[in-house]
Amino acid sequence: MECPYLSLPETSWWRHAVGSREIDQIDPFIGQSLIIDRVTRIASAGSCFAQHVSNALHNRGYSYLVAEKAPPSLPLETARRYSYGIFSARYGNIYSTLQLRQLIERALGKYQPVDQTWQDPNGRFFDLLRPRIVPNGFASRDELEADLRYHLSRVVWMFQNAQVFVFTLGLTETWLSTQDGTAYPTCPGCNNAGEFDPQKYRFQNAKYGEVVEHLLGAIQALKEINPQLQIILTVSPVALAATMARRHVLEASVYSKSVLRAAAEEARECFENVHYFPSYELITSTGMTNVFFEADRRSVSPLGVSRAMNCFFRQFAGEREVSPLAAYSRNMEFEKNCADQHQVAQPVVCDEDEFYRALAGASAKPAPDNPDQA
Repeated sequence: MECPYLSLPETSWWRHAVGSREIDQIDPFIGQSLIIDRVTRIASAGSCFAQHVSNALHNRGYSYLVAEKAPPSLPLETARRYSYGIFSARYGNIYSTLQLRQLIERALGKYQPVDQTWQDPNGRFFDLLRPRIVPNGFASRDELEADLRYHLSRVVWMFQNAQVFVFTLGLTETWLSTQDGTAYPTCPGCNNAGEFDPQKYRFQNAKYGEVVEHLLGAIQALKEINPQLQIILTVSPVALAATMARRHVLEASVYSKSVLRAAAEEARECFENVHYFPSYELITSTGMTNVFFEADRRSVSPLGVSRAMNCFFRQFAGEREVSPLAAYSRNMEFEKNCADQHQVAQPVVCDEDEFYRALAGASAKPAPDNPDQA
């Protein structure tokens, strides 16, 4: 019998598919499992990197589904400050699979968090699960609860009417309520709504089995809401800004992304309607990290974003261009032409970045002259 490796396609061999190719010709696409076009209703959610998906869908003229629209009279900049149009609904960043599962269960009335509302010293009310959707908080608890009811009803509508849902997995690290296990987007009381209390909140770095359990549970719930819904999973290439795990942040980042990538693969194997897009691999695994990342070695550069989004539309929409440089130039020209129409991609709004940026500023202090005093 012939060695089975001899019949493998070029895409299965590193030297053919990666090693001998120019960077802008490396593309993991090997066949369409899902086809979208400009009338396909597409919703999205996830970590900060997920906002690049919504921006790209807007800019390329696809039908990005927005369930919670800003009042027509609200200026674009103000609308974004109040979280309109950043994602398909005003749920803010969803970093963990547990967050996603609980959002779906809350929208269906199957889960009610014990600790979700916080009143600040000025008498303003905040939603701890959406800490930045109203910058100065709600005027009353009734106002917050009315907004929350409307929000959750629109989340259900979004899933019922979407044809494709793109979810970007971001973190395994999360903060949970000690009372009922509710997952928060960031640690309450750390430059956001809430007041940190170790008796009320605990840190968790989810294990593979936990991530998979919640991801599969979320997908099953979505199948019950909309049996026709197609799901695209991807993993954010953005590293952790900081880690609560007792290990180096680089090691913690690789652990987190490895678990999320493996969980996405498990979901793809379990459900026929689940597909995977390799944004993490495209940005981090092609020897171009000095170009695809900013100077902080964490934030994805505009060229890296164009690289990932260009491959996304080739994989799922059949767009043929593969050069990230050409795609970047094309996108910049498009944004220049449509800026006056307020269609240009907006800066990413990231709970995690704001959280850690403030902490870095608060903790900044001169290094001691004598290292022994550190």
